[in-house]
This record gives sequence, C-alpha cells and structure tokens, in this order.
Amino acid sequence: MQVKKYLPSLLTLSNLFLGFLAILYINRGANYFETACYLILISSLLDAFDGKLARKIGIASEFGKEIDSLADLISFCLAPSFLIFNIYYNSSTHPELFFLYLGFISSLPVLMGAIRLARFNVTHTTDSKKGYFIGLPSPAIAIAICTIVMLKIKYAEQLTEYFNYNIFELNIIATIIILLSFLMIGKIQFSKFPIISFNVDRQNSIRLILLLLAISIFIISSINNLFEVSLFFLILYYIISNILFHFIDNSIRLNKLKQKLGRKKSSHESTNLY
Repeated sequence: MQVKKYLPSLLTLSNLFLGFLAILYINRGANYFETACYLILISSLLDAFDGKLARKIGIASEFGKEIDSLADLISFCLAPSFLIFNIYYNSSTHPELFFLYLGFISSLPVLMGAIRLARFNVTHTTDSKKGYFIGLPSPAIAIAICTIVMLKIKYAEQLTEYFNYNIFELNIIATIIILLSFLMIGKIQFSKFPIISFNVDRQNSIRLILLLLAISIFIISSINNLFEVSLFFLILYYIISNILFHFIDNSIRLNKLKQKLGRKKSSHESTNLY
C-alpha cells in the first residue's frame, strides 16, 4: 500500500530525470541528438499516466500537480528548446547575431510553456473535469519537435533530393516553432488522453477507438522501420484535427447564436405590430 502511494510521484520524477538526461545527451553533440529525442518521448509516455494513476488510487494533490508541471517544463519545454538550438548552431561558422536570433527562436517553447503550465495550474480544478486542454499541451510540442529532429537526422538528404529544397532549413523550422509555441498559450481546445474504458460516455469511446486505431497504425509502421514518419503524422493529425474541430465547433455555436437572436428579433417585431 505504501509503495502504491508513491508510484505517481515516482513516474513524475522519472519524467523529470529523463528530461534532464536528454539535456546532458544533447550537450554531448550531434551523435546523441536522436538518443535525447527518445528520452523525451519516453518522458511523454510517463507523463500520460502519472496524473491518471494518482487520481485512480485517490492520492491526487496540489504537490503532485506542481511537481508534474515542473517536470513538464524541463522535459517538454527546456529540453526541446535546447535541442533546437544545438542542432542549428555552429559556433565556428555562425556570428554573434545569429546566436542571439537562434537563442530567441529556440527559447519560445520554454517561455510559452512556462506561461501555459502556470495557467494550467491556476485553472486545473475546473479544466481537469473537462475532456480537453486549453492550449496545446507541452508534451505535444515536445513530440512534434523531436519528430522533426528525428526526420531531419534520418531523412534530410532523401527529402531534400525529393523536393529539390531543404525543408529543414532554419526559416521553415523557426516558423513551425513559433506557431507551436503560441498554440500552447492560445485558447484552442485540444483533446485529453481518453479514459481507458468504453463505459464513460460516447465521446470518450470514440476518442478511445481512434487512439487504439492510431496505436495499431503506429506499431505496424514502426515494425516497417517508419517510426519517425508514423509519429510525425500522428502528432500532425492531433494538432490539425483539434484546430479544425475547434473552429468548426465555434462556427456551429455562432450560427446557433445568430439563429437564436434572429428568432428573438422576429418575435419582438411581431409583438410591436400588435
């Protein structure tokens, strides 16, 4: 019973340790960038279960929430920021101005992540009861960055030859980093990880089926040595689909509001006629 009590915190601290370890590997040089990516991805897997486990065994607390956010800031914001900076910076060829420019661009995930996590902690008591996050979750941006880096390491030459253009050049990646970073502090709703049960509600069951389908595709792709490609499309689907659903939902709500106002206006005009 005592061991079970500390399991969620153990997962959170493991997440934090792997994030720190990823930074150490990044600091060792380009040969270890892929290793760092795998460590960050494992951290994201641990992060998916620590909070759920704490609530499942009834030991969720303010302390657990705070340390989880601190771990997320290191593993999913600082480590990816450090990774982006190191993969594009070369002290022997780049001037000081480039150093500052790249430092600013690569700092955005950690800066926006800090804001996003602080906001989440303040609103956690209400948001935790909903099936979505407000803003892109920090593990999602970490997975996106790691996937891009892994694709760059493994397929940069082939993709450059295919497109006849370097799609991994800094200006393109910088634009992606800026967009992802500001999505973290935006108001767009992103789905939470579904509860592993078909007895919750219809929406959770649909999300769970989609998750299981995605995992199946991911496993098959990984067996065929397409781990990075499948992960890229999975995270791309998660981000784009949630953005589209958010705007579609808002459009439906706006149309309903217009119809409601239109009916009220018609009713008011009819009343005035009499």
